[in-house]
Amino acid sequence: MRVLITGGSGRIGRYTVREFLDAGHQVTSVDVVPTDLEGAAALRVDLTDAGQVYQALAMAHAEAVVHLGAWANAGIVPHSITYGDNARGAYNVLQACADLGIRRVVSASSAQVYGMAAAPPLYLPLDEEHPTRPANPYALSKVTGEQVAAYFAATAGLSVVSFRLMGIRAPEEMEPHVRAMAAHPAGGARLLWTLTDARDAALACRLAVEAADIAPGPYNITGANVVVNEDAAALVQRYFASRTAVRGPLPGRISPMSCAKAEAAFGYRPRHHPSIAEIEVIR
Repeated sequence: MRVLITGGSGRIGRYTVREFLDAGHQVTSVDVVPTDLEGAAALRVDLTDAGQVYQALAMAHAEAVVHLGAWANAGIVPHSITYGDNARGAYNVLQACADLGIRRVVSASSAQVYGMAAAPPLYLPLDEEHPTRPANPYALSKVTGEQVAAYFAATAGLSVVSFRLMGIRAPEEMEPHVRAMAAHPAGGARLLWTLTDARDAALACRLAVEAADIAPGPYNITGANVVVNEDAAALVQRYFASRTAVRGPLPGRISPMSCAKAEAAFGYRPRHHPSIAEIEVIR
């Protein structure tokens, strides 16, 4: 399949490019910083320019798109640019897909839409029915991106899945972040003490593109387990207490963020399991 990946030079993008190449797909990576990865075509593209987006998709003869390109958090650039560029890029990509007949799209949203940086979750396990409560311009841009996806799914028949990605780290970044969270679990509460290997996010992208039939909408994508040496239920009780309702089992060190919907829809199961216990064993 011919797949175009936006943001192919980014934290998730470079692993996603490799994941699709290794699976035998033909890949075009687009980014403001072109990807230098053997086997992939690369184009320098500004996603806020609709003309560049249209031409990139046409040149690639894309059959599917993985849209990862965006400012990756609040505070990298002024807030108006974070929101404006991310929202405009999402719209441009999906409008071009609709006009060019590209029906399969995976779009990167974020678990930040749940607002856990500002307040504990309303309930756990955290599923896709939880209200969105964006607490910064980046999260707001991702809520907008999901709404744009729903619009094109409803009006143009696009099959757009929006991945609510949690705590993505590249493999080489993982150890210091795991150690920091293990040392100070209170700081990990906004991530539900869960980190996700970028290679697992890439796997989810490929599985969703390859799935024969998948319902549009949001899907949680996260690591399988909490990274600290404590059960999830104990962490939730200590740091959230009565502010968060526990609606279902929180077994062992399974992440309180549920990926059951993604597993049922396209078979997503993380391959990598970062934890402080694993790191200490390796050391």
